[in-house]
Amino acid sequence: MSVACDLVLLSWNHLEQTQPCLETLFATTRTPCRLFIVDNGSEEPVRRFLAGVKPAGAIREVVLLQNEKNEGFPRGMNRGIQASSAPYVCLLNNDLRFTPGWLEELLAVAEANPQIGVLNPESNTFGKVPPRGMPIDRFAETLGSLRGQYTEVGMCIGFCMLIARPAVERLGGLTDEVERIFFEDEDYAMRAQAAGFVCAVASASYVFHAEHQTVRQMAEREAIFQRNRRWCEGKWGRRLRIAWPRFETPPAGSPELKAWLERLIGWARRRNLVYVYAPIPQGLSGPELFRSVGLAPHVDVQWYRIPRAAAQVAAAGLILKRVKKPFDLIATPNGLWGAAIRRLGFWHRADVVPVDDEQRLTEAWTRKSRSLS
Repeated sequence: MSVACDLVLLSWNHLEQTQPCLETLFATTRTPCRLFIVDNGSEEPVRRFLAGVKPAGAIREVVLLQNEKNEGFPRGMNRGIQASSAPYVCLLNNDLRFTPGWLEELLAVAEANPQIGVLNPESNTFGKVPPRGMPIDRFAETLGSLRGQYTEVGMCIGFCMLIARPAVERLGGLTDEVERIFFEDEDYAMRAQAAGFVCAVASASYVFHAEHQTVRQMAEREAIFQRNRRWCEGKWGRRLRIAWPRFETPPAGSPELKAWLERLIGWARRRNLVYVYAPIPQGLSGPELFRSVGLAPHVDVQWYRIPRAAAQVAAAGLILKRVKKPFDLIATPNGLWGAAIRRLGFWHRADVVPVDDEQRLTEAWTRKSRSLS
């Protein structure tokens, strides 16, 4: 059977979530696909229900993979990944609500951009929440003008994660080094980017996520989260905040602008939040600057518009004002301004490095990211 995508849905009890999840999945999926349901040792009534799920519509085949005990999220998903063979495999939680065209848009974006290895839909998980009283299907329709667009991200989240076959062949499945759940998706995204793939969110695909319904009642949930977070940071380093002021922005669409933005994206791909303080041309936003040179915006490059006439003073004020979540690094654009910011280190406590010295910037980043205290 030839299908465009294999869906892998992980189940563990909580039929009150799984049943409506499956109902919306069957009702909204239009591309021929195969559904693997991996059940992680659910109670007998749930097993009977899942055994009765039959193919319908575009879902041409349903395969139940029954585990006798709860193997955890990564191992459960990996059983489905190993069984899959389609050009794409999409990992699904059992607490999702799908909207019409969700899969078709994911596949369209992935097909048009082969550099994407891992792709999420838009979701309330990312802050896209329908206005009060608006059904999620209607809200999804409002995103229609964004078809074909995507935003690059530093990490994809495993609630609904499309993986291209080349990435599966290169990376394999999710790591089983984590304990049961949490951070296996972040690790996969980091491995994907290290292998040269892009992680992204498709702007016009929408899936609602009733987050962590299955694990919310786990007494050990917070302890597992913290242990897995320490494991992830030990492997990939701590996520850093970098201030990146620039007092003159290259013209929109120029080769100089493209080279600068590509550098910012490169630093964002290293698990960093890059805060750009720069004069942005009137009528453009930060994301539109990316698109003016044919690049997708990166969600971890955050823009703060400052006036051109007082750019140095404005940038310094905004950087020094940030005290609750202070910067780890400040990439300084010139010697005099950098010297002044360096003298204020008692206040901001960041490493101050000339932006043009890539080696020193990398050394400071490595030291800071590996400091796990």
